[in-house]
Amino acid sequence: MDSTIHWLTTAFDGIVAFFPSLVAGLVILLIGYIVAKVLARVTRSLAHRLGFERLITRLEIGSAEDRVQSPAWLGRAVFFVVMLVALVQASRAWRLELVATGLANVIAYLPHVVAAAFILGIALYAGNWARARLVRAGAQRVSVSGLVPSAVRAVIIGVGAFMALRELQIAPEIVNAAFIILLGAVGVAGAIAFGLGGRDVAKKITSSWYERRSTMTSWKTAHRGADAPAE
Repeated sequence: MDSTIHWLTTAFDGIVAFFPSLVAGLVILLIGYIVAKVLARVTRSLAHRLGFERLITRLEIGSAEDRVQSPAWLGRAVFFVVMLVALVQASRAWRLELVATGLANVIAYLPHVVAAAFILGIALYAGNWARARLVRAGAQRVSVSGLVPSAVRAVIIGVGAFMALRELQIAPEIVNAAFIILLGAVGVAGAIAFGLGGRDVAKKITSSWYERRSTMTSWKTAHRGADAPAE
């Protein structure tokens, strides 16, 4: 009986001792939720005013509905990050150091995600710009194949994707090897395309050079014969 009473007393004392930490963690979560909601609303409004939808449309990301909802998605991302920070502080208040450390590692990884998204966005913008310029050049009767603009865009986006994966620190050795293989494949494809496409041009240049050489040789032979002394 005495042992049971002692166990209940110890448990009650532990609950009473933990109660301030529990309240502090809940208050931190409440404040974090309020701050996250406010920042998410501000981010959504600011993104809409700055034309974030037009940027996403120019980058050709997602469907038309997703592009319209892109400011809302950006606001949700801000809300998620703020709540992660609040959860870290609440976990520390509740003395859950393992959970707090795990969440802190997730937060520390977020800058890599933002940098990778920025790199991929630049690659998409550059790819679309290059494709538009090549299409415009084709419209102006410049000899540009219809597949070239899309191929150039794909190569630029591919390079950007590899750089983004490298920033995300996802198997750097595999990413580097795949990037080298991609560059080699592009080089071989370009060499083959140039060889097949420039075959007629190379034939004409070779024929012209051969005819010029033959004419020069014939002229020199005739000139030597005319200068030879008569017997």
